[in-house]
Amino acid sequence: MRFLNQPTSDLTYNDVFLVPSRSEVPSRFAVDLRPDDAVGTTVPVIAANMTAVTGRRMLETLARRGAIGILPQDVPADVAADVLRWVKGRDPFVESAVTLSPETTINEAQHLFGKRNQAAAVVLDAQRRPMGLLRPRTAAPRTGSATSRP
Repeated sequence: MRFLNQPTSDLTYNDVFLVPSRSEVPSRFAVDLRPDDAVGTTVPVIAANMTAVTGRRMLETLARRGAIGILPQDVPADVAADVLRWVKGRDPFVESAVTLSPETTINEAQHLFGKRNQAAAVVLDAQRRPMGLLRPRTAAPRTGSATSRP
């Protein structure tokens, strides 16, 4: 970075104007994360410590693939400890199932299926015992609750 005048104090983003210039990187999207050991993986090494990015599900997925995620700094220590215990208790190979309550509507279930790439959701009762299975294709033409009968 080049300054016209040497700053007399520390600077913030509001204090400077960054002028775009030439770079050796052909595109900001040209990011190659493959290691030099010929494994060929493109798994992210780390996930941002942002509330909207690194949550319980992201940490689970990253841990399963050998990467790490940083919890946001605004997460209380006891909540962070609970999340870490939860992530460490997950199966290293099988993804956690989507679970629904009997009161879940079909619309809510379809929204979850859109967010999670899973073939079915388990409907659990109040004691968390399985009551049934709901699949996206069987839920599509119906309306009402997840346990409603045709």
